[in-house]
Amino acid sequence: MLYNIISQEQQEEFIYRLLEEEDFVAFVTMRKEAFRNEPEAFGSDYLTYSATHMIDKEHFFEKVLNYPFSFVLGSFTLDNVLIGMVGFSCHTSPKRRHKAIMWGMYVKPEYRYHGIGNHLVEIITLSAKEDARCEQLLITVSPPESFAHKFYEENGFVRYGVEYRALKLDDEYVDEVLMMKIL
Repeated sequence: MLYNIISQEQQEEFIYRLLEEEDFVAFVTMRKEAFRNEPEAFGSDYLTYSATHMIDKEHFFEKVLNYPFSFVLGSFTLDNVLIGMVGFSCHTSPKRRHKAIMWGMYVKPEYRYHGIGNHLVEIITLSAKEDARCEQLLITVSPPESFAHKFYEENGFVRYGVEYRALKLDDEYVDEVLMMKIL
């Protein structure tokens, strides 16, 4: 089980560990920040998520605490402040069981370019292959040609398609790039 992995990047230390029940408030706070700051990057939106009843958010969070088949991996400062996270879910159907989805990647802007995203992807990839026994990792990235798209390419993901007009923000459409990594 992945827990308390400490890495040192640019003279700073960060802890990478699975989110647990006591991290619920930090999880909700970070998702709201992500939806507010990068609306084109997520299928959910800030206003809808903010209006969602707390019990529904708790139910969702509880469902993703099922390591190794569903979890949220967080990056924390040494004083336990959540600064980055990414979700992971395996398909449950026997015919799709070899595939997993990485979702909700977000790193606070002030902590970007410290290698945190790379470590999150590296740990998720290792866990998907070794613990969940998945063979490929899928992700959707929007908008196309964004920093995120280049980031995932640098981390071994390849583009296998585009869902045109996948998201609609006001009167504008955003395409999503479908990417995968063979494990």
